[in-house]
Amino acid sequence: MVRNKRLTFLASLIKDYPVVCDIGSDHGYVLEMAFKTGTIQKGIATDVRDMPLQSAMKTLENYPVRAILSDGFLAIDEPFDAAVVAGMGAHLIAEIMEHAPHHKAIYVLQANDKIAYLRERLITLGFQIIDEHVIHDRFYYVILVVKRGTMKLNHEDLYIGPFLKHKPETKSYVEHRLRQLKKIMDVADEMKKQALFDEWNTLKTWLEDRVSKD
Repeated sequence: MVRNKRLTFLASLIKDYPVVCDIGSDHGYVLEMAFKTGTIQKGIATDVRDMPLQSAMKTLENYPVRAILSDGFLAIDEPFDAAVVAGMGAHLIAEIMEHAPHHKAIYVLQANDKIAYLRERLITLGFQIIDEHVIHDRFYYVILVVKRGTMKLNHEDLYIGPFLKHKPETKSYVEHRLRQLKKIMDVADEMKKQALFDEWNTLKTWLEDRVSKD
């Protein structure tokens, strides 16, 4: 079993739900870890392509897992208690969540980019964030846990997170993101700088307030 901090953490968030659906299962490692460490009873492994799905099923051959060739949730024909949509771009995750079933379930989302865009898109799709995490595993990964519902987010919530802004581990992530933004803004044209300034200013203000309270 492959060990990886990001995958291990994702598995820890879904390991005690009875039925778990993994959208874009890749090698099947998240479901495998969930079976090994939790009380999951059944898995649903999905992918839009056959070969990655076959690869996942080789990993999961000793577990009660159903393989479904599916573009996101479109071919999922049974209920589940939790779903993982991870390791993709924010725009693709948002497109996938457009077709998420309306039954009661939690969704664990990990986008590789544009987290603020995903948070904002979730509002229009009828989801609410119920928890957030940030982990460092060579790169920083922000993980959202969401369910059906409504929410309102201000600038701090969009750029940092309604839950992350209260967590101590967020400080190092915000410092990293500010360095990242500065590098981009140093070489960007004025239009690009203006597009990034709101995020940069929100993060800088939050960090200064956090440091003054420490």
